[in-house]
Amino acid sequence: MSFQFGYYESGGLTVTFLGIGEVDATGHVNVSKFGTEWNGCGGFNSISDRTKRLVFCGSLTAGGLQVVVRDGQLKIEREGRHRKFVPQVEQITLNAARAHAQGQEVLYITERAVFKLGDDGPVLVEVAPGIDVDKDIRAQVGFALKVSPELKAMDPRIFADHPMDLLKDFGQSNQ
Repeated sequence: MSFQFGYYESGGLTVTFLGIGEVDATGHVNVSKFGTEWNGCGGFNSISDRTKRLVFCGSLTAGGLQVVVRDGQLKIEREGRHRKFVPQVEQITLNAARAHAQGQEVLYITERAVFKLGDDGPVLVEVAPGIDVDKDIRAQVGFALKVSPELKAMDPRIFADHPMDLLKDFGQSNQ
């Protein structure tokens, strides 16, 4: 185990995928404390501190969220009761300003949107087909939403009911 953490702490990882607890207006991430629940950060800091590309994955809201994909469109059938994108995280597990200053690329990917850490917080860069930015994102984010002027749709293959055929993207065939 000590060799494993030595690998992380020396910058051995080029990308890592981690869960979203809370994200705030500055891009800080909390995965360690929620009210009276103290999870601790475990190996989070060792993994995230020197990794060049951090990808945080999770839903935009929690607690009863129900989504469906119909005809290539994402539909929010029932919104979650709890926002995960909040004005200020309860505890900073990842300091976004530090990550940005170190040149780390930070993405926050949800079922309906992709945000990228900009100079002063998360910037909306992609939206799922069928999602309304104002109703389904802006209204669910607890801070002023920054939207990229190059905002684009998420890859429609994600929302299709067939294989994505990713090998073609890498110049390979399925054989």
